[in-house]
Amino acid sequence: MAPILTPNHGAGLLAQELRRARARRDLSRPELAHKIGRSLATVQRAEAGRIRPPWPVIRDIASVCGLDLDTAEDLWRKAGRPGRTRRTEAPLLSLVRTPGDLAAVLRRVWEDNGAPSLRTMEARAERLARTYAPLSRMSAWRIRERKQTLSSLNQLYAYLTACDVAEEDFPAWAQAWRRAGHHEERPPRPTAQSGGPRRATSFERAAALMRQAGLLPCEPFPGRHVPWAARCRSCGKLSRFKFSQVLEGTVCPVCHHPHAVMDAGPEEG
Repeated sequence: MAPILTPNHGAGLLAQELRRARARRDLSRPELAHKIGRSLATVQRAEAGRIRPPWPVIRDIASVCGLDLDTAEDLWRKAGRPGRTRRTEAPLLSLVRTPGDLAAVLRRVWEDNGAPSLRTMEARAERLARTYAPLSRMSAWRIRERKQTLSSLNQLYAYLTACDVAEEDFPAWAQAWRRAGHHEERPPRPTAQSGGPRRATSFERAAALMRQAGLLPCEPFPGRHVPWAARCRSCGKLSRFKFSQVLEGTVCPVCHHPHAVMDAGPEEG
């Protein structure tokens, strides 16, 4: 268990308020971690008072523990480390328009997370490497230092995972990534056995089929074989599903509710 510090500075005051709010709800740290969908280590870091946790973590804890969000945000803003180098100037995520904008917000989210070490970033990304992509220390460093652009949407998700960003925030990041001029890999060219050219599945049709299968898409259609963030209508949890697998029939990884398209009809185009 992380040591409890005397709340004589911004991060300590924030941590103290988080611990009090959790105590009022009579929740243990593991119970709180489960309710906000994050690791126990994340809750421990937030309550330790050593660094300022990222805002999405504070927001989720405040929501579960009944802490006023305005109060939580005010404490969070005051919890910045005094004497540190000025944080990177970056636009709001919703205002990202260029690769330079995206590079700046990627640097800033690392700073807001407490500037985790490359070892920590690699370890965090490794936990979900099969879902997204591995993230080596060198790649994390090059992205953080704005010396490398993201190679794919999955690499973006791996970097965000390394910065402890909540999955529910990924769709907004994906939109920013696309606005900055990045695109998914093109679908494979049709082969001679395919019976002629086929157009890529449109977002509208793909989203309609996902809803028919009991899934609510939370981001633009990334492609047939790329994990797509969607909420299960049965349990309400956010997971990732490949559209191609949904067409064949799959299950929710949380509640195991089946998801399948009853009649997809002919391929579009």
